[in-house]
Amino acid sequence: MIEPLECLSCHEVYELDEFSSLCQCGGLLHIPASGEKMDAAGIDFEAASLWRYKNHFFPKGNEDWKEITMGEGFTPLIPLDADNPSIMLKLEYFAPFSGVYDRGFAAMAAMLKDRDMIEKEVSPMPHKERLAWRAYTHRARIKEAVTDGGKLEDSYYYHPFFLAGIQTFAYEIGEQLTGKKLEYIVFPAVAPAFIIGAFLGFKQLMESEEIEEYPAFLLVERDCVKNENDSTFANEYIEKILAITKGKRMTVAQSEISQALRALEARFIKSTEDDALIYAGFMRYYRDFLIKDQLAILPIGYMNGGR
Repeated sequence: MIEPLECLSCHEVYELDEFSSLCQCGGLLHIPASGEKMDAAGIDFEAASLWRYKNHFFPKGNEDWKEITMGEGFTPLIPLDADNPSIMLKLEYFAPFSGVYDRGFAAMAAMLKDRDMIEKEVSPMPHKERLAWRAYTHRARIKEAVTDGGKLEDSYYYHPFFLAGIQTFAYEIGEQLTGKKLEYIVFPAVAPAFIIGAFLGFKQLMESEEIEEYPAFLLVERDCVKNENDSTFANEYIEKILAITKGKRMTVAQSEISQALRALEARFIKSTEDDALIYAGFMRYYRDFLIKDQLAILPIGYMNGGR
């Protein structure tokens, strides 16, 4: 069975009986470390997907994931170019629906199936990720509830099952870097679940002594654009993450984003303005703080294309 869930704020332990994201105190629930180290011994090297880490977040002996997976995760990590080998790009557009959230959808669908949610109704995803989520619920034989389109009480993006899938983004980086020290990792500020899930992954790597310290989390957003995805409880965690990782928020202008997009295209990197935003923010930080030869990772293609 899945380990009891734990609140990140008050550390209350829950046996999950309902499809809920939050503790009674308002804190986020998550799947705590199983006690096993995040090392090579726990990796299923035959699975070229996020499921190579299933021993760390999925019930042992359960093979339901094989019916649900579409090959999500274990995306390539490449250098920006020969002149910038320390700037690495994590190519999330290799996911089935071209985005990092495929990891969360796959893990959540498999875990719901494990909890006998087959043929039961679950609330739908927002429209922009609807196709991707429907694909995984279909493979898990889970029905979407018919709603009036109102706001969901609990966002799937903060559900512990969803976050467990996002954590594999960090697990992969730990494996792919093979002992190299990661100094910086860049995220879009408008994707708090991505940030929180990745942090929880690095937290487990820290607790397993697979890394000696957290990479600095650099969060980038557009200048003069309100972040509509922010929520009070998510922002509280984001600020804690920035403090723990000695990270920083940055804003970039549209002119910088356009310039960054041209720079990525000149290197024949498949990218969008969302990716250019991240690149522009990092290059601003790179210039302002005179970074040289310090390893940094930028996720490219993180926005889901499943519409």
